[in-house]
Amino acid sequence: MDFILMTEGDTPVGLTHEHRYRELVEEVLLAERVGFDAFGSSEQHVAIGTASVSAPEVLYPYLMALTNRIRFIHLVTLLPTRINHALRVAERIATEDILSNGRVELGTGRGNTTLALRAFEVDPSENKSQWREGVELIRRAFLDDTFSFVGEHYKIPPRSLVPRPLQTPYPPISAAAGSPSSVETAAEMGIGAIMGGLYLGFDLVENMVKLYDETLAATDHPDPITPRKMVVISGGMHCAETTARARAEAKPLFEMAKLSTGAYDRLSKLSKDYAYMGAVKDVDFDDEEYMFERSQGFMVGDPALCIEHVRRYADMGVDALVLRVDSLPHDQLMRSIELFGKYVIPHFKHPRNVVRSADDVLADIRAARPAHEEALSRFRSEQHLAGHKETVR
Repeated sequence: MDFILMTEGDTPVGLTHEHRYRELVEEVLLAERVGFDAFGSSEQHVAIGTASVSAPEVLYPYLMALTNRIRFIHLVTLLPTRINHALRVAERIATEDILSNGRVELGTGRGNTTLALRAFEVDPSENKSQWREGVELIRRAFLDDTFSFVGEHYKIPPRSLVPRPLQTPYPPISAAAGSPSSVETAAEMGIGAIMGGLYLGFDLVENMVKLYDETLAATDHPDPITPRKMVVISGGMHCAETTARARAEAKPLFEMAKLSTGAYDRLSKLSKDYAYMGAVKDVDFDDEEYMFERSQGFMVGDPALCIEHVRRYADMGVDALVLRVDSLPHDQLMRSIELFGKYVIPHFKHPRNVVRSADDVLADIRAARPAHEEALSRFRSEQHLAGHKETVR
C-alpha cells in the first residue's frame, strides 16, 4: 500500500499565507524523510477558510527541486474547460514529469465547490462531460506522438505534444470518485479512482472498491491503462503518542469538515450529476464517536490504532491511502507525520523489519520449542538407527 500525504495549506486566522506555505514545505520534506510515498494537494480557487493552494503546478516544481524520492500527485486538477484547458494540463504534467525525473501523477476532477464553479462561470450540468473529454484528450496527447481529438468540448487538429513525459506509458491518471457512478466511469476508462470524502461510513467505500474491481475486470481496454484503488481520509489523519491526546487535538477538524462540505447540498440541487452529494446533509458532524470511529473520514489515534485503521483498508484491497494532514498547528502536524512515518508505515512496507517486544519474541520461542524438541528427537532416533545398521554390517 502507498501512503500519500495531502495538505491544502489551510491557513488559520492571524497567520499569513506566506508563513503557511513555508510550513507546508517543511511538512513535505519531513514526509519524504520518514517514508511517505507521495505528496498531493487539491486545486482550490477563491476558497475561504479551508485551503490556499490554488496553483499546485507552481508549488510542485519548487518542492521537486528540494526532494529526491517522494512522488507528487495532483489531488485534483480541475478539468472544466473554463478552469483548465486539457491540452495545457498535458503540457504542464509532461514538464513536471521531466523536472521530477518521473515522479508526477495526475488526479483529475470537475470541482466540488460553488465558490470556484461560479467564479469561473462553470455550468455544473456540463462539467462532467468536460472532465471526461479532458482526460481522454490528455491521454491521447501522452500516448500518440501525433494526436488529434474531436468531441463536444474539444476539437484539436493533428498536433504533437511538446515536451513529452518521461513515464511509460504515461504519468498515472486518476479521478475523484465520490459516487458509485464515478467509480464505474473511472474503472471503465482504466484510470485510478480516488474514493471517499462523504463521511458516510466504511461500507460505502468498501462497496466502491469492489465495484471498481468488478468493472475494471469486465471492461475491455484497447489502450494502456493506469488502474489504482485510492481512498481519501478527507477529514484528517492525526497521530499522537496517545489516542486521547490525538482526539483532543483533532476536534477542530470537525469544523473544517463542516465548512468543506457546506456547498455539497447546494451542488446536489444544481445538477443531477451532483445529486449524490446531498446525502452529506444527514451527517452529524458533532457526533464525536461517529466521526472518529465510523464516518471513514478520520484516522485519529496513537500509532497502534492507526495501524488497525490502515489494516482495515489493506484488507479491502486498497492500493493507496490519501491522508489529509492539515488544519491543525504546524508543530502538531509535524509530530503526526513523524509518528505515522516511523511507527505505522513500516508495518505495511517493511513488516519483517519492525522491532517486536522481547515478551512477544520469547512467547514465540516458547511456542516453537515442542516442535523443535520433536524434530531433535526424530533426528537422534534416525541417527541411532543408522549407527545400528552400520554395526550389523
